[in-house]
Amino acid sequence: MPKLIILLIMGGFQGLLGWYMVKSGLVKNPDVSHYRLAMHLITAFLTFAYTFWLALGLMYPKQVKVAVNPLKEWFRMLFLAVLIQIIWGAFVAGLNAGRVYNTWPKMGDQWIAEGVTAMQPWYVNFIEGLAGVQFVHRYLAYGVVALIVFIFIKAKKQMLSSSQKWGVNALLIAVGVQFLLGVFTLLYTVPVNLGLLHQLGAFVLLGSVVFGLHRFRFLNATASSI
Repeated sequence: MPKLIILLIMGGFQGLLGWYMVKSGLVKNPDVSHYRLAMHLITAFLTFAYTFWLALGLMYPKQVKVAVNPLKEWFRMLFLAVLIQIIWGAFVAGLNAGRVYNTWPKMGDQWIAEGVTAMQPWYVNFIEGLAGVQFVHRYLAYGVVALIVFIFIKAKKQMLSSSQKWGVNALLIAVGVQFLLGVFTLLYTVPVNLGLLHQLGAFVLLGSVVFGLHRFRFLNATASSI
């Protein structure tokens, strides 16, 4: 019951943030604050992640928390990294930053476009500047991919349960598809269909991370069942 109450509160808070987001726009100007958009989006993802976590607890009722498991710690780091990437994805959407520098892998003719550092003070570029926000979202993507590949390689060196094997394989596939969707969404200047698929891909990726975290939190990497 306490877990369900938490879930209810999260759902209610998500609705409240939806009102708060719409209040910043969509009246005279069909646009909203990218900060409020990010808050609304990230709470949606967190509510989904917690719901999925509870569902996994029902799917795998016999659980014994693992005291020490290096892969569990890497999954925690990955979870945080994916959430940060989603926040900057909301910034890109809210600022329409995907409509500039529609080339890949470079931003125009440069790896770091001049526009990335055009605003003052410097840190504003990365939360309000179109080029700076896109830069962060681009290079965080490389970091997420690298972290997942690292986890995949590290996991394959251990004896895994069937659910753990499924988890790391799904994670690698999910990030590969999501990365390609991101590239094509950028190259085609964010058409609605690709933008929606990219957002859906983020849900699938986060779900894969949650599944992996759950399986490595409650199973040793040397398990041979479940």
